[in-house]
Amino acid sequence: MTKSASFDVLGTCFHFQPAIDVIEKRLGSKLRAVNVDSKSLFFSWFYAGQRDFTYTSIVGAYAPIAQILKLTFRRACMVVDLPGDQVSDEDIAAVMKTITQLPPRDGLKECYDGLREAGWDVYGVTNGGKATSLKYYELANVELDPDHLLSCDDIRVAKPDVKVYEAAHRHLTARGLGKEDDGERWFVAAHAWDLIAARKAGFKTAYLYHEEYDPVTEVFGEFDVYAKDFKELLAKMKGL
Repeated sequence: MTKSASFDVLGTCFHFQPAIDVIEKRLGSKLRAVNVDSKSLFFSWFYAGQRDFTYTSIVGAYAPIAQILKLTFRRACMVVDLPGDQVSDEDIAAVMKTITQLPPRDGLKECYDGLREAGWDVYGVTNGGKATSLKYYELANVELDPDHLLSCDDIRVAKPDVKVYEAAHRHLTARGLGKEDDGERWFVAAHAWDLIAARKAGFKTAYLYHEEYDPVTEVFGEFDVYAKDFKELLAKMKGL
């Protein structure tokens, strides 16, 4: 029976350094004047955007995450004491442009190709927009066709709502990839909050350390596989 690996995309497969670099180039001196660095601003903004994306979904007011990020960037600056009038529309546009062109984590292509060579089917399940996410893979020369990428925009529900993982299960079933409880369906992410929901929905889970660095098992419990990077992940998953 064919195993499947469904990968989170933002942060897990593609990283944010270009956006941090643009923030530094355009706003770095202003941020340092209020004792804030560009990386800290980026993640406070992005994580708050994820929160707002999820919370608006919970209350039935779903909006695409790109829209939320664009409209909350100036607010994030204000939260860290950078006045909003010091952040131009051009600054926001420059940062958002990088969000549409995120580069791959090291070893992503080798991992996807290696899993396929070992008989796995590989998917993406993302909070991001479908067209933008497919462009990430294209720019990275990583094969992923539209039928292998599921976006929350398609069902207008944000992760970690169980409906997202149920939709992924239905898609895998429709493609003939076993049953929900056969242990052959895996979910891969660099976020424990994502994996705890995937595990509850019946997926086996694999945690990558390269964004959160600590899975905090006291809160999220144990996952099935842990890997420091895509090279180690490939080796471990090929051995399953």
